[in-house]
Amino acid sequence: MKLILFRHGVAVEREEFIAKNQEDSLRPLTEKGREKAKMMAKALRIWEPEIDLIVSSPYVRAMQTAEIIFQAYKKVPILESSELVPSSPPSAFAQWLEKQIKMETSIVVVGHEPHLSTFATWTLSGATTSFMELKKSGMLCLEVESLSEVSQKSAELNWLIQPKQLI
Repeated sequence: MKLILFRHGVAVEREEFIAKNQEDSLRPLTEKGREKAKMMAKALRIWEPEIDLIVSSPYVRAMQTAEIIFQAYKKVPILESSELVPSSPPSAFAQWLEKQIKMETSIVVVGHEPHLSTFATWTLSGATTSFMELKKSGMLCLEVESLSEVSQKSAELNWLIQPKQLI
């Protein structure tokens, strides 16, 4: 079973939103962010021709990235999970997977840093301090025995691709 973690693309700067009294969760992707996300989604489609589901953080930039991935695959449902917001602990998303995932074998998860790298580190080693970083539009693939039983030390790292590796 595959759990592919995909960090959202480059978004409008946080300071711009703070200056306009807008919430961080509403920051959209920039044009550069959309283009990099499209490039990475096309590469993902080559490496992983079939996926069953896309799960995204409810934040605008993550949902926009999920839509770009959807365009690369077509007919793949997108679910929203509040357990993917940046402040959520790794175990919260693991519990969400246990409750929500039924027959899927390959899921793309769109979220934020440091949450995604902390989740990956937790599933690989059990630690809650991350030993990696996903760049914007970066992605990694975890192999797990069961998507409904993701926990500490339950995953193996298949691959990690940063956007600069494809440029």
